[in-house]
Amino acid sequence: MTRFERPRSPVSQHIPRLGTLAALTTSLLLGACSASTSMLPSIAMKPSDTTTGATADNSAPTSPQSELQKATIYWGQEYSKKPTELQPALNYAKDLKALGEKQRALAVLQQATLIHGNNQELAGEYGRLALELEQVGIANQMLTIADDPAKPDWRVVSARGTVMAKQSKYADAIPFYERALTLAPDNPTVMNNLAMAYAMTGDPKKAEGILRQALVAPGASPKVRENLSLVLGLQGRYDESKAIAAGVLNADAASSNADYLKQMVKLQPTTAMPDANSFASNTSVSHTSPRLQVQNAALQAEPLPVSQSSWQTTTDDAPPLAH
Repeated sequence: MTRFERPRSPVSQHIPRLGTLAALTTSLLLGACSASTSMLPSIAMKPSDTTTGATADNSAPTSPQSELQKATIYWGQEYSKKPTELQPALNYAKDLKALGEKQRALAVLQQATLIHGNNQELAGEYGRLALELEQVGIANQMLTIADDPAKPDWRVVSARGTVMAKQSKYADAIPFYERALTLAPDNPTVMNNLAMAYAMTGDPKKAEGILRQALVAPGASPKVRENLSLVLGLQGRYDESKAIAAGVLNADAASSNADYLKQMVKLQPTTAMPDANSFASNTSVSHTSPRLQVQNAALQAEPLPVSQSSWQTTTDDAPPLAH
């Protein structure tokens, strides 16, 4: 695969921006966060089923706590004792996110940003989580702060591409993904997103080549196979599309998707498109008249909405455990 040279920006362009970070993040968060710093201990210490292991009737835990649960409790206690320190807040938020408690993690990061608004690691964590929660505007501003040309983080750069993609700015997303790929070569998440950006700008053939490389890369998710099925269908290669989709969807859904793609491929190549799973929701299989069902679904789907699940946003390392 062709490698792209990362553009080099002078560090001097980055320095003036830091002087305005606190003002920017404060104005951003005044409307996004309703809690005050006096509420930090209550945020940290509020128990939940995922951290305590309790059952729905608030009985005792049914199984021993995992290392992640123990670490979350530990960092929650540290955060409660030191609510103005950065590292406990970051670690606590990362563990909450790993447990699936993303809204609580976001609240912690929001509060920390009010205190440490010029910290780029914090801005990166906050921006990427906001992106996962579809808060695209906040994600865009935080990730812009976090993107340091002197110390680039491929996760931040890739996330900036996904912000563009979620705003339907697919051509603008491509340079970010290409830059991220120079920082994390052969990363299947970045390759998936780069391929979908090319597909959305009318180049499904190029998208196919990138997705085939992503498919054999270590750590590739089923989403890569779904999207490969999609771009094959966009080229009119319905049998191949069906065969690929069969690896991640049941036979009926894969067959319906192939039929749906025959209708969809008549649309303009830049028309927003769903992913493989959303085909199934638009093409219900009927034993009496499946083709009529498919045709009706295709007609109702124009113009097609962008499926946000085509883009992969989760790029976290292992969460921090307790010392």
